[in-house]
Parts: sequence; C-alpha cells; structure tokens
Amino acid sequence: MNRPEKGNLLRIFIGESDKHNDKPLYEWIISQAREFGLAGATVIRGVEGFGAHSRIHTTKILRLS
Repeated sequence: MNRPEKGNLLRIFIGESDKHNDKPLYEWIISQAREFGLAGATVIRGVEGFGAHSRIHTTKILRLS
C-alpha cells in the first residue's frame, strides 16, 4: 500500500453503549474506515476525562463522596 507523505487525523468521541443496527458503533466506524481505504484506525477506551466545561466524565458506576 502506498502511504502519502502527509495525512489528517480524525478523532471521533462516542459512548461505549452507542449502537448502529444493534452493533457497537465503534465496530461499525472501524469497518467503514477500512472499507473506505483509510491508512489505519484505533479504538481506545477512555476511563476518565473532562471536556471544555471541565465536568469530569467517568465510566465508574458508583461514586463515593
């Protein structure tokens, strides 16, 4: 496969429970990326983080005060 000298990075942030036709959305995105000939794709699970409004997002079910 010929790889270009330069490329672009696309980041997509979705929830783990998001679905497309009863299939996890991240699996569908990966298959579409491969079908369209993208150079690569990776799914990374984010355990915790925050966004522009500084609210903490976490995968923890229970939070102890």
